[in-house]
Amino acid sequence: MELIVKTLLYLHVSFGFTSLVLFWIPVFIKKGGKGHRVVGKLYVIAMWVVVATAALLSVKNVIIGKYFMAIFLGFISLITSNPLWYGMAILRPKVQNSARFHWMRIAFDGVIALAGVLMLGYGIMLQGNNSSVLLIIFGCLGLTGIPSFIKNLNGPRQNEDRIRLHMIGLLTSGIAAYTAFFVFGGYTWMSKVLPGMWGVLPWTAPGVIGAFAIAFGVKYYRKRGLIANKA
Repeated sequence: MELIVKTLLYLHVSFGFTSLVLFWIPVFIKKGGKGHRVVGKLYVIAMWVVVATAALLSVKNVIIGKYFMAIFLGFISLITSNPLWYGMAILRPKVQNSARFHWMRIAFDGVIALAGVLMLGYGIMLQGNNSSVLLIIFGCLGLTGIPSFIKNLNGPRQNEDRIRLHMIGLLTSGIAAYTAFFVFGGYTWMSKVLPGMWGVLPWTAPGVIGAFAIAFGVKYYRKRGLIANKA
């Protein structure tokens, strides 16, 4: 068991670091070119290894009674796998308009919203320490899946802008990856730099910065004609 856990940790950390580095290359090189496609696929593969190992480590933490860590590893796995999946699947027109794709989106959004409600409630019950604040913040993040869940219940959204959703999906997966790094990997040294409640700042910064970056990116590529004018 110990060897399995160490192997999972090694894979999680090594592929996690790799994905954090690879993430930036497709962002800045020519879109749609060979380099963009090759490095992008390597990033996606690395991220799926990170997601899978995080999910397995979450199960391990449940078994040994570390429920707080299990909750966060599980939730980060969930909110990372969703945009990672649809960000790539949307590029294939046959997949985009299929019933399976539609119901997968409903399932992802529904589970994320439910997890958000549970985390929010748990955070309120813990009453005020760093752990409860983090649970409340990420619980609210989970609730953002509700509007998409409701829209998808009304039926498939035909002919959505594939490039726009691809960009949003992959950038969102990167935001989740950097958030996970600051919550788990960077917690020890960040807590020394930002003690007390300030320690929450780097946990939320990737999401805030990333939201502005996505909005800017959509606007920029829309002006260049790579994204349709309609949302």
